[in-house]
Amino acid sequence: MLANLNVKDMKLYAEADSIVAELSALGFGPGTTLDFNEVCKIDQLHYHGAASVQLAIDALAIKKNASVLEIGAGWGGPSRFIAGKTEAKVTALELQSDFNSVGESITERCGLNSFVTHRQDDFLQAEFENFKFNHVVSWLALYHIPKREFFTKKIYNLVSLDGTIFIEDLIQGKAYNDADLASLNKELFANSLVDESSYLNGLIAAGFEIVSTENMASDWFAFTSERLNIFLTNKEKFTILHGSDAFQAKKHFYSKIVGFFATSAISGIRLVAKKNKV
Repeated sequence: MLANLNVKDMKLYAEADSIVAELSALGFGPGTTLDFNEVCKIDQLHYHGAASVQLAIDALAIKKNASVLEIGAGWGGPSRFIAGKTEAKVTALELQSDFNSVGESITERCGLNSFVTHRQDDFLQAEFENFKFNHVVSWLALYHIPKREFFTKKIYNLVSLDGTIFIEDLIQGKAYNDADLASLNKELFANSLVDESSYLNGLIAAGFEIVSTENMASDWFAFTSERLNIFLTNKEKFTILHGSDAFQAKKHFYSKIVGFFATSAISGIRLVAKKNKV
């Protein structure tokens, strides 16, 4: 764990209720009914939003009534999208109580609370008794969690036989060792940022079979660069809605991410793996 830091040091996670203001600006005031197909345009904190979640649905062949665990759910955007598209039973696990609470409210307003269960807990400490999930998914969250070997084996033990996982996560880039690691780790709250080989070997050591893997460095550099440009272009609109301090905080974070990708301090991985033995 990073000494004297917590996840709220990441500028991205400063204001959990910012999405409520976004929804109100779109005409959906507090308590109004929502459509997950519309909400998914603003409730995804990872790269490529709902398109990436659809990739997971397709890659894992998630079906109606399948049990799915999302680790690091944030507002629960991916969980809602999976449930809305497939009618799977999804557990949205999130460490931050404010994001969990806001997400739970949005899920209820979307009419998906019978499919999505929001749970505020630390994955390292969370108890699931003997329950096994058909699928485990996670977007840009696992690198936050310390004790990689422990949590990787825990994921393995939570997946049913022939169950599958879909992960998108940050990893070390080619120039990671040349980076200002103190700054990088603080900005990203990086508790277990490892290289691609170590990431995959850790999953294999836990018992997973890697089905597919893709390095996302160039894709995510392009995405984050475009995201920053769009954000700067929409400065006035964002500032009116959220204030100048929020604008500066998000500008800082978006700019840092682009810089980390540009210098190859960080990279990214997308993978699918399967549990084929007890």
